[in-house]
Amino acid sequence: MATLLSLPALADASDTKTFTVTVTGAESVTIDTGTAPLTVSYSDTTYCSAVDRFCAWYPTIIYSTNYATNRQLVATATVSDPILSVELAKQSAYPNPFAPDWGPGGSQPGVWGDDFGGSTVTLNSTAKQIVKNIQNGFYAIAPILRLRFSSSPSVGTYSATVTFTIMAQ
Repeated sequence: MATLLSLPALADASDTKTFTVTVTGAESVTIDTGTAPLTVSYSDTTYCSAVDRFCAWYPTIIYSTNYATNRQLVATATVSDPILSVELAKQSAYPNPFAPDWGPGGSQPGVWGDDFGGSTVTLNSTAKQIVKNIQNGFYAIAPILRLRFSSSPSVGTYSATVTFTIMAQ
């Protein structure tokens, strides 16, 4: 009897299934201006300096990715009149990209991009690299955004459209 128990059992039925999980790329970018209005009067000294010929906002650019490979944050701008330019400037209070304590976080917020190596960068229709080496997480930068006039502006309405995009590096 002992010999019969040690023989392998013969199977007459089986089933095999392959289980697959697909993780899709998920990224987001938000330009958070808080309660600041997007339209201001040039005479409003809270946002504008007629002496220095600019108006400034202090947005927080929030970006996230689930990619483990390097991503980058780029920016472009278009203006309604050639007298106007769009400038990003680093704030001393936020000297680097960071993982905000109010978000889910991450450990690779990236470093300033090649086009933002100095203290300012002027944006135009060509994408400028603002942050590079971003990996898997929820991050932010807090630059100053200035709409700068090259000379005293005539009466009228001037606008700029700024776009931030997270993408492959």
